[in-house]
Amino acid sequence: MTTHVLFRGPQSRNDNWRTLFADALPGVTWYHWPNIEDKSAIELMIVWKLPRDYQQDYPNLKVIFSVGAGVDQLDLASVPEHIQVVRMLDPGIVKGMSEFIAMHVLNIHRDTFSYINANKTCTWQPIPTMENKQRRIGVFGLGHLGQAAAKTVLELGFSVNGWSRSPKKMEQVNCFSGEAELPTFLAQTDILVCLVPLTPDTRGILNIHTLSQLPKGASIINVGRGEQLVPDDLLTLLNQQYLAYAVLDVFDIEPLPETHPLWQHSNVVVTPHIAAITQDNSAGQVLVNNVQRYIDRQPLAGLVDRKLGY
Repeated sequence: MTTHVLFRGPQSRNDNWRTLFADALPGVTWYHWPNIEDKSAIELMIVWKLPRDYQQDYPNLKVIFSVGAGVDQLDLASVPEHIQVVRMLDPGIVKGMSEFIAMHVLNIHRDTFSYINANKTCTWQPIPTMENKQRRIGVFGLGHLGQAAAKTVLELGFSVNGWSRSPKKMEQVNCFSGEAELPTFLAQTDILVCLVPLTPDTRGILNIHTLSQLPKGASIINVGRGEQLVPDDLLTLLNQQYLAYAVLDVFDIEPLPETHPLWQHSNVVVTPHIAAITQDNSAGQVLVNNVQRYIDRQPLAGLVDRKLGY
């Protein structure tokens, strides 16, 4: 029996994944949105964002596969309960995210941004270097990506703390959990790495109340979601020199408007949502494996818990 799959995304990725599926799962019929012969035949949809009126147009849809590690862009509240939602567990995303975080933890730790600013005024001023083990990295969110990032910075010799919604254990990581332990976690964090999923509880969580619980001179790296950060609060703490640096890869509005003050702040690094990019080959293989699991009626890897939102 043929399984009908619809992909909504760029042509280059479509061509790559269509070939991969044709070789691995010849029983799958592949469609590239919006070119669909029979919308009622579609069982599986692979998307970043859903087509308008998808519930009416695709009455037999069973599973939505996100091409990214997050699913908040899909508006889970609007997805019917009978449709499963699956997040992408691409090892390429994990590797890219860990590399990005490690790079900027080292940049902050070794004062790279201070030296870049000093270049502008031809200032020759060495800055004392702290030992790695004395620098406390706080991974805010110990999910799939957070645990990989924690392991990567551990290998660089840093002291690592982690916070998660529910209790978790990681070797060599000081783990905190729940709202009650968040202040203790923040107070022991010199570089905060935000990787919590976007939920109603985490929207706006990087605000003046939480950020001011970090030690004076701390920095933040936000690779979670832009909606989790209150930019004005961050700018206030940077301008007061309470916080040292901010590396921001995600924003509430993307692209970040040219007039936004974050662009011009000397202690802020803006990157255009590139910390972790879905890699076509590795992600395609993940999708092939998951579609095979669907065909075999096995549990899907990366299935989203609707109650948690991730």
